[in-house]
Amino acid sequence: MNKLCYLGGIGIMLLFMVGCSSSDNEPINYQIETTEEGSSQCVIPVYAANENPAEGLLFEGVGNVLYIVDGQLMGDGFSFSTPVRQGLVEMVPYSQIDTWTIRANVAEKQAYWVRHMSTERYTYIKLRISYLTGVNAGIEYLIDDVIEVAPGEEGNVNANVPTADEKYVTDYAMPRMNPMNLYVEHIVNNEDNAILNYALEWNEEKKHAAWVAFTFDEVTKADQTNRPDDDPWATDPMLPTGMSPTDADHRADGFDRGHLCASNDRLFTVAANEQTFYYSNISPMMSSFNGGFWASFEILVQNWGRSDDYDKVYVAKGGTLDQLLINYTGVKAGNDGVIPKTDENGFTIHGLACPKYYFMAVLTEHEGEYHAIGFWMEHRDDYGYEYDEFAPSDVMKTYALSIDDLEERTGLDFFCNLPDVIENEVESSWSEADWTW
Repeated sequence: MNKLCYLGGIGIMLLFMVGCSSSDNEPINYQIETTEEGSSQCVIPVYAANENPAEGLLFEGVGNVLYIVDGQLMGDGFSFSTPVRQGLVEMVPYSQIDTWTIRANVAEKQAYWVRHMSTERYTYIKLRISYLTGVNAGIEYLIDDVIEVAPGEEGNVNANVPTADEKYVTDYAMPRMNPMNLYVEHIVNNEDNAILNYALEWNEEKKHAAWVAFTFDEVTKADQTNRPDDDPWATDPMLPTGMSPTDADHRADGFDRGHLCASNDRLFTVAANEQTFYYSNISPMMSSFNGGFWASFEILVQNWGRSDDYDKVYVAKGGTLDQLLINYTGVKAGNDGVIPKTDENGFTIHGLACPKYYFMAVLTEHEGEYHAIGFWMEHRDDYGYEYDEFAPSDVMKTYALSIDDLEERTGLDFFCNLPDVIENEVESSWSEADWTW
């Protein structure tokens, strides 16, 4: 069997067959050892930490590419066993592997179990680094087992199913999809790469997002721009005409235009920041809640998202559309000078749903380990925090709860794309020690 190589960075995928032991940059006399009958051999580039990988190894039946960057094996959907200096034929069965990490240090003569997980299948691969030159790596590999995962079977029974128009629904940040709502992905271009900025699920009846979801990673956690002085409020161009709220829907109602995905959550490009000002991402919030209490949790999550303690931080936020603030008349006027009010159904004077509670669900990923935490808070204006006056960590901790508990309160299924064995573990409880406060 020959290898499939992937050439990225030009907008299309090129698959081609390559000889088993040759490369334009491969030194003479470097040979890839065969340590198990039936294995395949290939040569892939080795990239420095500051390089954008363009070529890697695409295994048959696996939709993601394996790279070597900064001396490590990595790739979306992949995890790795602890390396052992041996041949492929000597490796223990993958069922005996207890620890998997999302990256693995590469060294000559080291063998690894490589696992790739998708919503459709788990693929288990034996892989050995035969040699390293600093420019290339000679690799021997063997696809050992493929386990098809269908809804209702072991693996991930509640995962979202991707379609051509819903490319990112399997991202770990996404809650379980509700077919009654409209799903929207907001994409930005960054160095000629299309990147998910954030996604949302839109409830047309309530004129409000059921949730927004996004990820802090090496690209999206960058702090490279600022909230503009003249906020670029806009209707959402991804919603059908007439479905998105407009500026008039948020005028003179006594409520702030409160971000769900915060402006400061998306600072990696100007375009990414501007998309947070779509009215589909806005909720009618009491002024002190928006600028003080809710903002306290926003800042906390942003600190986690930009911390080097985590490889990725997955976030879902929203307000309760099945529990609205009914017959409310505020005591404090909003920033527009108007006393905020809602009707007997929990809608503002312009017909926007006003949630009674707001929530955040956070999942961190670091070297194959996951931790999750939820936050649940009532929509009130008497917390005692105003703009630029934020709740201390000891107060915020009292609003933390497990994801299982948050799911019971919201009716949402968070982090549904995690393999069930991981999801069940991380959602059952939370530990204060797992988080930097």
